[in-house]
Amino acid sequence: MESKKRNITILALGDKCDFDAYRKFNRARPLFLKHGFDYLSANYQRFISGENLQIKTDKIILFLFFPHNYWNKYIEHRHYKGIYGNRGFYKKFLHFWNSVEKRLKKYPRNKKFIFINNPRLCAAYRDKLTVFKKSTRYHIPQPGLYKKIGLEEIRSKLARGRNFFLKPRCGSMGKGITFLSKDSWKTNFAFKRNRIISRRSDYGWKFNEVIGNFAFLKMLLAKDILVQEAVENLTLKGNKLDFRIYTFFNKAIYVYPRRNRINEVTTNISQGGRGDPQLLRLLPKGLVTKAIKAAEATAEALNIMLAGIDIIPGRNHKDVYVIDVNLFAGFPKRQTFDLAKEIAGKLSQLDDRGELDFK
Repeated sequence: MESKKRNITILALGDKCDFDAYRKFNRARPLFLKHGFDYLSANYQRFISGENLQIKTDKIILFLFFPHNYWNKYIEHRHYKGIYGNRGFYKKFLHFWNSVEKRLKKYPRNKKFIFINNPRLCAAYRDKLTVFKKSTRYHIPQPGLYKKIGLEEIRSKLARGRNFFLKPRCGSMGKGITFLSKDSWKTNFAFKRNRIISRRSDYGWKFNEVIGNFAFLKMLLAKDILVQEAVENLTLKGNKLDFRIYTFFNKAIYVYPRRNRINEVTTNISQGGRGDPQLLRLLPKGLVTKAIKAAEATAEALNIMLAGIDIIPGRNHKDVYVIDVNLFAGFPKRQTFDLAKEIAGKLSQLDDRGELDFK
């Protein structure tokens, strides 16, 4: 039976080069139409320039995807020579989202936008420190973060068996990660001639051993870098693992286990990790449930409607830790889980007032 016609447009803004999310989402257009929505997609250049998008309905559900074209031209362009993921990235990213918000304000007042994630939060949560501080206020379990820590203190703690992750404050995709332990220092930054070098690709940031390279570490600590306690991952069949949990309106809709070899630093798919849904059958249900609750609590605390939340299950099979929050998480392969189809189905539950309540 055909769904009733709704006075709501699904508006997806993104760039065609975004094959990992925006294009997968657009393939679900027939499903949104089937559920009675109007559907429109456009690139950011068209939208910000003021082009009339011919939106006929009063209500608009707005999906914002990662602005690849802007990012590649103005932020992480091929001639960029600074360190990856610094505060300069954030400031330019903020400028972009301010432009989006400015354009939204020019729409007639009778147009009601429902944000699937607010532009301000898209900018703010690029800063991992902002995410950490807000999550802490809501008692979200996270690895400990050092406000200030120097070279000698790190050296002393390493000697006592403490391990650390050093991450770019405004980075993502496992890029610019450094791991420190007593017996191994690994980084996927390049370090040549006393200079930290960012790699050019989003993928394959190869990790190299830099143990005892205090010149590198001293230089790194002077950058926009966060220093966190390293949590020992749960291991299974010779692999370390974590979860990417997709949430939609504060509810987990898919748990995606990721794995990599024990001696590898990160489980990010972009850096050599692999998704493995079959692992869920081998894990204690209580542990998975705890991870789901942590992801849902994080989404609610940060007021984000669609996210991929990364969680490490501890080696003790009891604790879980939120390690990253992604407002622009890539969609899984449709054969694995059709995220766009799931979103369309959830939105079909809108009531007559256009209210969203999936509890």
